[in-house]
Amino acid sequence: MSSDISQNNKRIAKNTLALYFRTFITMIVGLYTGRVMLQALGVDNYGINAVVGGIVAMSSLITSTMSAAIGRYITYALGKGDRARLQVMFSTSINAQIVMAVLAAVVLEVAGVWFLNSEANIPEGRMIAANWVLHCSIISLMISLVSTPFSALIVAHEHMTIYAYMSIVNVTFKLAICFLIMMYGGDRLILLALLQVAVALLMRVFYGWYCARHFEEAHYSPTMFDKGLLRELTVFSGWNLLNHGAYVFSTQGVSMLVNVFFGVVYNASRSVALTVNGVVQGFVGNFTMAFSPQITKSYAAGDKAYAILLANRGTKFTWLMMYIFIVPVCMEAETLLQLWLGQVPVLAPLFLRFAMFESLAFSSGQNLFKLVQADGRVKQYNIHVTLFMGVIFPLTWIAYRMGAPVWSGYLFYIVIFFLLNFVRFYDLKCLMTFSVKQHLRDCIYPCLIVSVTSFILPVILAQFMEQGGVRFFIMVPVSVLWTGGCCIIFGLSQDERLFFWNKMQSVLKSKMPK
Repeated sequence: MSSDISQNNKRIAKNTLALYFRTFITMIVGLYTGRVMLQALGVDNYGINAVVGGIVAMSSLITSTMSAAIGRYITYALGKGDRARLQVMFSTSINAQIVMAVLAAVVLEVAGVWFLNSEANIPEGRMIAANWVLHCSIISLMISLVSTPFSALIVAHEHMTIYAYMSIVNVTFKLAICFLIMMYGGDRLILLALLQVAVALLMRVFYGWYCARHFEEAHYSPTMFDKGLLRELTVFSGWNLLNHGAYVFSTQGVSMLVNVFFGVVYNASRSVALTVNGVVQGFVGNFTMAFSPQITKSYAAGDKAYAILLANRGTKFTWLMMYIFIVPVCMEAETLLQLWLGQVPVLAPLFLRFAMFESLAFSSGQNLFKLVQADGRVKQYNIHVTLFMGVIFPLTWIAYRMGAPVWSGYLFYIVIFFLLNFVRFYDLKCLMTFSVKQHLRDCIYPCLIVSVTSFILPVILAQFMEQGGVRFFIMVPVSVLWTGGCCIIFGLSQDERLFFWNKMQSVLKSKMPK
């Protein structure tokens, strides 16, 4: 058993390193791409792209539920070692995703086109380009849906290296698109939409080739359709539909409200904040992605105690990693955006600060959510979560109607998502032997101490320096080092600190010339 745990820890560490290599490259390229894209499109077109993309993302309240179900069942079958069922599941899931893609396209071509042309706040003369973006985004969504079983196979088999490499290729394509747009003399927003479809198609072809070459179960048969399995997927995803629907309305739905009440300029500011936050969340989310297959496989193999241990550890590590980014970004948001973009949209620094804590609130419960999914009994959980998350959209709508500031939507999201963890505690206790007291003692309390102490030195230092480039290049490394030290001293247990130092020493030794 100890040998298996050691191998699992090594696999998690290896996959996390591969994903961090991906994230480091994509972070650099992605941030530069965001700057070039904003300059190439302008604030209005950038905001239009964000609004229309949000309309398509609203469809994920239907589509992402089936995608999550496919990922869970494929990983669970691997944990059970059932290869025959895995092959049937793969073909069945592709057939299901094809149907889902067609349904999503029909709904979006009706409801999406109506909202864009009747309700959305689009600047005069840009409606034709906005419709091009909508139709191309729908095609990209269909390609992405059919690709889901292939991506799920790669993650389930924990081939994170190829996943990392293709993410780098993807952002490189996006950078190339930016330069093509800057050289184009016509409507740049339309060209952007068409090129994004081309990139999505190229990625789909590669993932199909890679899976067919490396995984024996990745051979699609249109006639292989297991009705029983489809029923399981439908029931599982049906209850998840409530959860995902509430989440989409609390994020993309709020973005639509921002557009209706305040216009595309504020959508551009929100999109800028989401771009930076997306980079950070992707960096921290590598922990969740690396831990997730092991949580599901351990649970499927009957080792529930180890699955709970992984979920608790992943929760704490995710929080601590988030704070290494939160502190420097919150302290230097204005200068960061000025250096990155040159032209900073209105309220973007404030949105960025809120978005960082919004991301922390969301990430704090993801490993616990994976634990619920590993069990498979998701009905009660999804009902409870839906009731909590579902109030964000109407509260924001009421607040905006009463004249509340544009940033108030962030407050509703942050408070409710932190409270949502108490719902997870209750449901996990109903499903398995989950100790809330142990989770609070081992995870939450150390994280709260780090959350307070990590701001002390940066706040004091900021009082003696004027805002600007000099303070930025001093404050960022000081904030990172100080927060990292707080994480090690206050956030990690004695065993975890010993594990951390041993791993650091082994990594340094491996890099030393022999």
